[in-house]
Amino acid sequence: MILLFWVCAGLVAFSLAGYGLLWCILAGIFGRRTPLPPETPLHATVLIAARNEEAAIRDKLKTVLKQDCGPHRVDVLVVSDGSEDATLQQALSLNSPRIRAFQTPEHGGKAQALTAGLARIHADVVVFSDANSMLAPGALRHLLAPFARQGTGGVCGRLQPQHGKGRGGWLARAERLFWAYDAALKAAESRLGGAVSAQGTLYAMRRELVPERVPGDVADDFYISVQAPAKHRRLVFEPRALAQEVVTSHTGDEFMRRVRSTERGWRALMRMRRLMNPGKHGLYALQLLLHKGLRRLVAFLLPVLLALSLAAAASQGGIYSAALLGQLAVYGVAVGALVWPPAARLPGSGPARFFVLGHAAMGFGILRSMAGVHSVRWAPARRMADE
Repeated sequence: MILLFWVCAGLVAFSLAGYGLLWCILAGIFGRRTPLPPETPLHATVLIAARNEEAAIRDKLKTVLKQDCGPHRVDVLVVSDGSEDATLQQALSLNSPRIRAFQTPEHGGKAQALTAGLARIHADVVVFSDANSMLAPGALRHLLAPFARQGTGGVCGRLQPQHGKGRGGWLARAERLFWAYDAALKAAESRLGGAVSAQGTLYAMRRELVPERVPGDVADDFYISVQAPAKHRRLVFEPRALAQEVVTSHTGDEFMRRVRSTERGWRALMRMRRLMNPGKHGLYALQLLLHKGLRRLVAFLLPVLLALSLAAAASQGGIYSAALLGQLAVYGVAVGALVWPPAARLPGSGPARFFVLGHAAMGFGILRSMAGVHSVRWAPARRMADE
């Protein structure tokens, strides 16, 4: 039992903090630092799958059209996924020859919209970006620059969460901390075995590496971006390719988003599990296993660790009692703040809630995936953090 406690505690600690710290140290010592070669002119198409995004799509397209793309030629294709509002009309209202847009006959989900759009794209590079994420100046040029290396198969941009006007709430603040850590880890992984996968806010792929059909029941950004390492091409993280997106401050919305994201992400990981073979994919395989595989299993290791701590504290006391009390404090503060709002003023209640809700959603999402639940279509939360 004591051995199991230390194994479980070690796996949790390594996944939550040790892996990121170790990879940042290794990247600082052994990471690639070679400068980019001169830019190679590319034709790129920004593919945007949108569903009922009339409030955001025009502003999004303006941020694309205003980009200084250097030697690259960039156009846009908007696929309105059976929208019930004026998404298509808003996209066409800019009257730009660089913008094409069409609407699918019915709401089939994001993957179906992407598949329909890919059939109409013959550019060198496809840039994927969410309809509600706004591109910072220079984002596209930074995103396309690494393709000057022939070994680059895809490039991941960086998400900068926004909280709108006024206070963003504890969830928005926790999101910002999480994405800052995520950016540091992606930068380290990119310099070692390559970035593990992209996030749908902004990323680009060579057209020949993008599958013609995107499965509807998987995380499309993960599934598409890992086609680069699957073909032994490098996936690069470019932190200067910045996209901004408002995050919700509503706990229920965020919880279900994470549940769906984990469900689809786990299914995609299992479908591409061959990439976790170090014999074929080297250091990238280890990164994928530790970053995506072990990280999600922490949701199941935490209750096991709590049970082992309880048993060890009862028989041994000492450090095991301290470990038990620490866990109970985190869970108690998180649950207390969720069910009794005044408890949210307690120090550390925000990170505790973010930690507990995040892992609960992760575990629930994996269980849904294993139970055969397939989230293909849904209405994404668009609540602003200052509502």
